[in-house]
Amino acid sequence: MVEPISQEHFTALKRTVVLPNGLRLAYVELGDPNGVPILLLHGFTDSARSWSLTAPYLATGFRVVAPDLRGHGNSDKPDGCYTIPEMANDVRLLMVALDLAPCHVVGHSLGGRLVQALAERWPCLVRKIVLMSTSAVLRERRGWLWENIQMLRDPIDPESAFIREWCSGAVPVDENFLTQARRESAALPSRIWHSIYYEQLAYDPSPLLQDISAPTLILRGEEDIIATEEHQAQMNDAIVDAEFLSLPGQGHNIHWEAPEKVADLIRIFLERR
Repeated sequence: MVEPISQEHFTALKRTVVLPNGLRLAYVELGDPNGVPILLLHGFTDSARSWSLTAPYLATGFRVVAPDLRGHGNSDKPDGCYTIPEMANDVRLLMVALDLAPCHVVGHSLGGRLVQALAERWPCLVRKIVLMSTSAVLRERRGWLWENIQMLRDPIDPESAFIREWCSGAVPVDENFLTQARRESAALPSRIWHSIYYEQLAYDPSPLLQDISAPTLILRGEEDIIATEEHQAQMNDAIVDAEFLSLPGQGHNIHWEAPEKVADLIRIFLERR
């Protein structure tokens, strides 16, 4: 029987490490310190908390580490830079600093883009990878997200219509968790919202997908309107022997909406020889 972790307890687990590039990253560690490591990378404007509902189901037998990415949560928020390669390099340095490599790496949305970059550039650091609700396409200067980010000004209201919709699910999600998630997304300075989105307008990761050699699982919710079915098909076709699973009735934040189910799918994939 897996016991859920309270949001207060999860916050209390935060530690920090200073990387060789001078950046201070916060992270949470759970599970067996001698187990095979799993690195969990959160999405745009989230934090390690994004995994608080899912991580307890992965902690048995694994060493689970979930960082706050550059600019997010309790990690440093430098003026720059927020490119995918630079943020992926932060993760590489974290893996070395915490003696995680080689490890399994799971990424949601933006975190999935970083997982792709890690697996392409430093294949010796990864075992298996899981790409959740993510894509390898250029961002666009249009649409709901682009329009709302353009209008953001500090301070951001965590209870605004935009933040409430941004931090939501296709199905009901634990409200205490969502309250914390909204606060953390709103605490992200608007300059970082803008910077990360702008950097992805010019970054096309698709040509490098063919360089991914790690066993790969692609997960998405069928109701996801951000990482679309077309986006998933592109990744599935380009990554050699990738597996693809779609969860009916779930949206973009599948690990919030169905944490135990998602953890089970990840565990089955990682434990398979």
